[in-house]
Amino acid sequence: MAKTSDQSFAVVTPTYLPDLARCELLAESLDRVAPEIPHYLIVSRHERAAFGHLEGGSRRIIEAEAILGNWIVRMPGRQGGIWLSLKAMPVRGWIIQQIVKIGAIELIPAHTLVFCDSDVVFFRRFQYDDLLVKGKVGLLDVDSNANSFRWTVTGRRLLGVPPSKGGDRNHVGYVVSWNREIIRAMQQRIELSTNLNWQIALARTPSFSEYTIHGVFVREILGYETVDHAPSTVPLVKASWGEKFKSEKTMENFFSDFDPRTIAVMIHSKDGIDPARYRPYLEHLWKLQ
Repeated sequence: MAKTSDQSFAVVTPTYLPDLARCELLAESLDRVAPEIPHYLIVSRHERAAFGHLEGGSRRIIEAEAILGNWIVRMPGRQGGIWLSLKAMPVRGWIIQQIVKIGAIELIPAHTLVFCDSDVVFFRRFQYDDLLVKGKVGLLDVDSNANSFRWTVTGRRLLGVPPSKGGDRNHVGYVVSWNREIIRAMQQRIELSTNLNWQIALARTPSFSEYTIHGVFVREILGYETVDHAPSTVPLVKASWGEKFKSEKTMENFFSDFDPRTIAVMIHSKDGIDPARYRPYLEHLWKLQ
């Protein structure tokens, strides 16, 4: 799993209908700043038609069911955020999104998968080199936060790592890069540790972080020295967490000051801000490219 010469990469976005407007803005941003980079949207079969207009050029739509297989089905109607299976208790949609990220290598051929959610918007041109730290693909590895401990405990259990192994770190971000060989090895490690298919093992886990499981696997099992990843604190994304945006001045300040390494912003959907409100700021940034 050492450094590879394969520089193929793709942006991958699991999404769902409530995030359609944000996903449209994300898609437009990639079309503007990086039209040559493959972009894959992963949606449920039930919602594919709603996202169909975004397919074309470098963008493809993948149905989540094609990754998951036939062991689980999505409930229709208002309960569409719940998936049912005879092999697990009802599974929430946000757990399914994490499972399909880990399974995306089955249908996406790129060596490096760059995951971002629908509420990310790119405003600056970027390329493979922007992902690198000391010649390797950067893996977000920053100080722990309030969620890191419990997610790390769960990740270690799923991977069969002793609870006391290593210190807690945070690997959860808004643009996170993995490579396919490590994902495959992580799947196999979960199966070895749990004696279950990795998808079912995760479906039976009520709360976990896919990014934390991957981070623990790289940092504590494989070791950075053996893989094509380097720990990264590069602020690829400027996030709106903690921003109140009660006035245009607040939003103007947010969009006027960026680290030179930042390529995207994240205005969280839970903030309840209409994308139309911050679109003019993005259009200004796009014109600067």
